[in-house]
This record gives sequence, structure tokens and C-alpha cells, in this order.
Amino acid sequence: MHPYEAMFILQPGLGDEGVNGFMTKVNGLLTESGAQLGESGQLVDRKGTVVATTEGWKTRRLTYPIKGRAEGYYAVFSFQASPKSLEALDRAVRYDENVIRHVVLRTDEA
Repeated sequence: MHPYEAMFILQPGLGDEGVNGFMTKVNGLLTESGAQLGESGQLVDRKGTVVATTEGWKTRRLTYPIKGRAEGYYAVFSFQASPKSLEALDRAVRYDENVIRHVVLRTDEA
């Protein structure tokens, strides 16, 4: 398993329920890949060690329009997963109409 960071830009008109629903969906996908979600939005491994955090950046203005949108809700997830689980995450969010753009980066320390 390797450390990753995923950033999602969601449609700004989703509201709190839509954003929370998306974050729950991503947390569920990450849980299926072997991580567990802690009570405070932190991902915890099976031994109880905090291995990642979940952070919402709220709605921000985009530098340039993406899919006709000038604003978007940013959500960042830091987690540890296998490369195979990234395929499932990518497949799930690629066709989600609420996701304007997403990127997943491996964050190994050099």
C-alpha cells in the first residue's frame, strides 16, 4: 500500500447534503480498499493508527471555467491504498455528474 492524495472539484450547487453524500461515497470506496474511517474524518488502519485525513475546502472560484463552471467545491482526501483500488475509485468518480474534475497523486516522501 502506498500513500495517495486525491482532490475532487464538485459542482458548487450541490449543497451540504450532496457534498456529504459524495464524501461518504468516496470514504466507502476507500474503506473497501482496506482503510477504515475514524469518527473525526480521519482514516484509521486496523491497528487504530491514524493514517490519513479528510479535508473540505468549501466553494472556491476556479482559475478558468471547467465544464462551464466558474466555482467549485474542493474536497481533498489523503489515504493509503493499493494501485488496484485506485482503478475502482477512478471508475466510480469518472462518470459521476457531480464531479467537475479529479486527480489522484502518489505522495511518497523523497
